[in-house]
Amino acid sequence: MKKIVLTVITLSLILLLFGTAVSAKKDVNFFLALYDGLRPEYYQDLNRAFNKANPDIDLKIIPVDWNNLHDKLVIAIAGGRPPDLSVIGTRWLLEFLDIGVVEPIEKYLSKELLDNIEPGTMEARINNILYALPVAAGPRFLYYRSDIFEKYGMAVPPDTFEEMLTCAQKINDPPNFYGAGMSGKKYVELTEFAYYLLGNDGYFFEINPDGSYGKCRINDEAGIEALTFMNDLVSKYKVTQPGVTAYTRDDVQDLFVSGKLGIILIGAYTDVILKQRGVSFKWDYGLIPRFAGKDRHSLMITDSIMMFKASKNKEAAAKFLEFFYQDKWRFEFNKQVGFPPVLKSVGKMPYYQAPIYKVMVESMPGAKGWPLVSKWAECNDIIWNAIGATFLGQKTPKQAMNEAAAKIDGIQE
Repeated sequence: MKKIVLTVITLSLILLLFGTAVSAKKDVNFFLALYDGLRPEYYQDLNRAFNKANPDIDLKIIPVDWNNLHDKLVIAIAGGRPPDLSVIGTRWLLEFLDIGVVEPIEKYLSKELLDNIEPGTMEARINNILYALPVAAGPRFLYYRSDIFEKYGMAVPPDTFEEMLTCAQKINDPPNFYGAGMSGKKYVELTEFAYYLLGNDGYFFEINPDGSYGKCRINDEAGIEALTFMNDLVSKYKVTQPGVTAYTRDDVQDLFVSGKLGIILIGAYTDVILKQRGVSFKWDYGLIPRFAGKDRHSLMITDSIMMFKASKNKEAAAKFLEFFYQDKWRFEFNKQVGFPPVLKSVGKMPYYQAPIYKVMVESMPGAKGWPLVSKWAECNDIIWNAIGATFLGQKTPKQAMNEAAAKIDGIQE
């Protein structure tokens, strides 16, 4: 009987100790944006490798579609259950700072890691405080069907938007092939309009002498001309695919990859998709065009990883970042998604001497990013609605831009 009692006590102690060990694990949840080209095997392997190396931490990498990420974060914050870490579009940072949910990340990271980050990618550094760690950065550029261009006697990509229109008209052959792609459906990013706006020396807001943003300026001459040109491509010259308001950026990319588009303005991830799918046609790259007589301003986009103030395991979350930012994992991430590296050490690898990265470097001078305003997500929606109304013939470009600018000024006050 004593032996039975002793055995029960021993087993109880073992279970108690085991239960304590399990409960002592630190949970870390990470919302990972699903970048084009990023394979599930990559983040699943990353998750397993980190948990194996850190048995006291239970990391869960939660993949989230880019188009749903912002809203998912807002809902999680409102419900009091944000993740410990999340990829964000850096342009969302001020919105999250305004509601007090951001934990400045710099103090949790090693000097070795911070010194290895390319300074130009640290867009989330505000007033000398690094609030979020850059995870992806890169300019946008032009892809074109070099085989089709050669067929029509065109040896180089267009330098201006006017030249792009001429090229698109030459190669346009609907319904089998369209000269240029155009996205007109609301998406998490406003990239399509930005290409034409920046290429016309325009911007979203006036810039005050102290660097702060003033009134919305999308309804100035540059903004109205940009939208007018976009609308002319669709409705007047008809060189785009029909029904553009049904196409997101991803849909237009799929159209190019399927071989039905001659020109598309997009990011490096498309190069990865083209190679992964083994397309049979030839393509090449060029700089984002500008309007004749204007300066070239490519769109530079950065994404960052933000830590939430509500996290109960900030040190454990930072430990994951140190692991994730090892060259091995970062190289494979960048290779799959097609972005240039944010780590200096990875950027020195031979892989990054490829032609596409040469175009990226040439795109850097004069590049502009999204405005860091707290209500950018709302501004984004307002401008998208104006573009959609224009494409559908409900409003003129001038009317659409005037109304959108007034609404944006109203929410910014």
